[in-house]
Amino acid sequence: MISKHTAKEWKELSTPQKVVAASKVTVDIGVILTGLAVTSALIYFVGSELFGSDSTTAIFSNSVDRIREHPELSELLGAPIKGHGEPSRSRMKRNRRIHHQIVNDAQGDPHLFMRFYVEGPNDEGTCMLEMIKDEKGSWKYKQLFCDVPGQGYPSRRYYVEDNRS
Repeated sequence: MISKHTAKEWKELSTPQKVVAASKVTVDIGVILTGLAVTSALIYFVGSELFGSDSTTAIFSNSVDRIREHPELSELLGAPIKGHGEPSRSRMKRNRRIHHQIVNDAQGDPHLFMRFYVEGPNDEGTCMLEMIKDEKGSWKYKQLFCDVPGQGYPSRRYYVEDNRS
């Protein structure tokens, strides 16, 4: 036999039953709010890493764009120019993280060093980047260069940014 269980009205509950019901609702709301807070924090951190102007992902993309705009490199490598992490024969392994390191100099100023690779239909190159934080806390280019093998000759270095003075 199927019994139909009906919920009692709030005014029909005894004091201990009201405490239990209120506790259940409070715990349910707490779990939902905690889940929303954790989800929001994850979205914020992932979004700021991927889309923030000072994130290493944004710096890498900006650097590859600067290399694409460099007249000698765009002619030498050919179009389109692609940037990626450590070289690999597998296309899936090219999606590796770009190697970077932040080091403080003798004055305590942070420097960002990054190494990545570019390739075009004609040739490929190894790129190095050094940035320093300015007074406002933004990364500024100190140097960005690309070494392209010389096809039997020594490699040639092309400076895209050179502010070492």
